[in-house]
Amino acid sequence: MKRLAIILTCALGISGAAETSERDMPDVLRGVKRILFVGDSLTDGSSYPDYVVNTLNGVFPDAGFEIHNAAVCGDTAAMVRKRLKADIIDRTPDLMILSIGTNDCGGRRPVKDYEADVDYIVSETLKTGSRVMLVLPSPFGKVNAEREKPFQEYLAAIRRVAAAHSLHVADAHAEFVRGENAGREMLSTDGIHHGRHGFEGMARAIMDALGLKDTKLNMNIKPWPGMLMKWETSDPVPADGKYDPSRATGWKPYDAKALMAKQTWSNSPFPARGAWMPFADPNNKQVAYGRTCYVAKAAGKHELQVGGSYAPQMVWLNGKKVWESRRPHGFHPNADRLIVDMHAGENEIIAVSNFIIFIRVKEK
Repeated sequence: MKRLAIILTCALGISGAAETSERDMPDVLRGVKRILFVGDSLTDGSSYPDYVVNTLNGVFPDAGFEIHNAAVCGDTAAMVRKRLKADIIDRTPDLMILSIGTNDCGGRRPVKDYEADVDYIVSETLKTGSRVMLVLPSPFGKVNAEREKPFQEYLAAIRRVAAAHSLHVADAHAEFVRGENAGREMLSTDGIHHGRHGFEGMARAIMDALGLKDTKLNMNIKPWPGMLMKWETSDPVPADGKYDPSRATGWKPYDAKALMAKQTWSNSPFPARGAWMPFADPNNKQVAYGRTCYVAKAAGKHELQVGGSYAPQMVWLNGKKVWESRRPHGFHPNADRLIVDMHAGENEIIAVSNFIIFIRVKEK
């Protein structure tokens, strides 16, 4: 596979759909199937990866692009480097899209260390034959204005990495500033996370960088393939650390549509993406159990893909606990992957959560 790396340009607004065909597919997408998004909280749980992949599959219906997300809330470039093999290399992406640096600046990491980490991530990923896209992170808002001046040094470091690898550099950071100045809600009130138009802006940036500027974005969130969607939810129990499915009582059918009707714009994509959510918002005092079933065609190894936030998050398969995560990430499916043994026929899966769990199964 041809090696290529691009730094994304962000251009806001939505244009009319262009007529495209297989021969119009940009070179960067030819031969690509698995698209992996990597970053921090600006990608973990964001809807822009969904917008991008859904739009691409609409434009090129025979391509079969797959969405994968390996972003972790709070990550720095150093943290991404530490999990490079497990979360990037081992996932064998055809195209990796990396947006990292906001937490490096916020934590005042030395720029030279940040630059070395980004360069290593890019270099090692390119060695696998994967293509790479880099995003210049969105800016800090007015409430964090004092961080903007030092942030420029991190952006300059990205440009130096790009020059070293003969990459094109485009400034998404400046586009977010222009969007805010134009009255668009690019950033949330905390001046860091993306606002109502930020997801759209990021997706627009990627499509424009791919040479698909006239393509209308598909911003409809739909369940990822293979998600377990039919759940029952127990009555809430205290979040006391004594988690056991035997405590679950009062099972009722889970109604994702009813939950979505009560959700804010930022939370509603979670159930639309396929999450089981026992509470509309994180609950620090209570948890609930969720129960679903997977019907295996034959006994054998299966890959269980799980995502969930916040702690506690646990999953039992046929009465045995197989997964637990206390990391502050997983606002998307396939945050973690594990191999499990399943029976032929029905396999009971029970989860405990105080907010959100994604589960899907892939046959090995």
